[in-house]
Amino acid sequence: MEKTLGDFVSALRKADLAVSPAESLDAMAALEIVGLRNRTLLKDSLSIVLAKTPEEKALFKICFDRFFSYQDFDQLKSIAAEYQDNLESVSNGLHSESDSEDGKKSRRHRHKTPLAHHDSHLGHILLSADEAGLSLLLSKAAEEVHLEHIKSLRERSVYGRRILLHMGVSELDAEIERLKKDGGEKARFTATALTSGRAYLAERVRDYVEQQYLLLVDGSGQRFLADAVSETKLTNMQPYYFEHIRESVRKLAHHLAKKHAKRRKIVNRGQLDIRKTLRRNLAYDGNLFDIRWKQIKLERPRVFVICDVSGSVKNVSRFLLTFLYSLSEVLPKVRSFAFSNELGEVTDLFERYPLEEAIDMSLDDYGKGSTDYGQAFKDFKRLALRDLDAKSTIIILGDGRNNYFDPGIDILKEMSSRCRQIIWLNPESRDRWNVGDADMKQFLTHCDYAEVCNSLKDLERMVGRVLKSAH
Repeated sequence: MEKTLGDFVSALRKADLAVSPAESLDAMAALEIVGLRNRTLLKDSLSIVLAKTPEEKALFKICFDRFFSYQDFDQLKSIAAEYQDNLESVSNGLHSESDSEDGKKSRRHRHKTPLAHHDSHLGHILLSADEAGLSLLLSKAAEEVHLEHIKSLRERSVYGRRILLHMGVSELDAEIERLKKDGGEKARFTATALTSGRAYLAERVRDYVEQQYLLLVDGSGQRFLADAVSETKLTNMQPYYFEHIRESVRKLAHHLAKKHAKRRKIVNRGQLDIRKTLRRNLAYDGNLFDIRWKQIKLERPRVFVICDVSGSVKNVSRFLLTFLYSLSEVLPKVRSFAFSNELGEVTDLFERYPLEEAIDMSLDDYGKGSTDYGQAFKDFKRLALRDLDAKSTIIILGDGRNNYFDPGIDILKEMSSRCRQIIWLNPESRDRWNVGDADMKQFLTHCDYAEVCNSLKDLERMVGRVLKSAH
């Protein structure tokens, strides 16, 4: 615990909170008195010793929550439910056609089916959805590889690989290969489940390394922090970094606005406009002194933004809205809608309040409740479907996880038929788009473009695509 407290004090110092050696000793004495059982008591006790002013206490709170955070493997249970479905089908000798009768039943209520034999300790943790065990295993592996020595985001993949090896991924890979060669259907499904779990684990280890890097890099200078906020997943970002991200968003928006803020009509030197040329040269007896070229009319796109503001998705929604409303020169017609289940238009908030305040109000008003895309699409149809035309672009930001509600595919199809294009941005990696309660497979059939969007570079690429489509 002495080392852990020392690392925590080091993190506080890197976050520009001055902690003297004497205060570090006082913190150790306080720790011996209050112990570790009560997190709130520990937090308050260390705050009294290590933070003096209200500003320092606010900074201490952020650092404490990030440093002593529990690694959440929230989607592990949905993966377990998915492969249990497959194994149940195998054990009952059912084919996909006979699944329709119980297809409406929630996967969470189906009985468990024995797995094919496997010896990998990591595999047992993944297939039993043991979040606590996996979090503990990850923390120990990070300590063994000395993750606190990371200096650059370029080392992210190196440390991620080392952590996976210490967690036992080599044994897991060998187990997967053995099951694939077994030939049995149950063994094949078990191998598929382990492969899915391994992919999910690799992604979460990457997230963990990013979070630890952000924690340890605070005091290393603004140039390192700039790299961090531009390349790190937005869903991993803590509120402490929001101001840095907003500044990066403004710079990217200014760059794109400068690039695309052209005159509404530009001359295309490659195509002669014969009719206009003859008309302009009538006064010269047909001599072509005044050459006219064909012109291209640039129409600024009408953009409708539908943002899922529930859970971790809200961070990406926050910065997408910041990005779009920072492009007022080239995107003057943006209408915004927010939802978790019920959807409402928040465009007027951006007209009446400062940008950051309007975003906070939108997230607060519509960020509660279980996500229901079907209900959101119904509300959008009522509020804005009649306003869609051939110049409209719809941007939908969400992970597609619908809590097994009706996805509202018919309404999405109607929206697609009335607008120029639908762009779907999903913060999750593609291998997660059809796991558990995700309905992305159905949504994609009516989208013109779908992409992973979970970083500032992703946002820049997507907004650039929207602006380019107006040419």
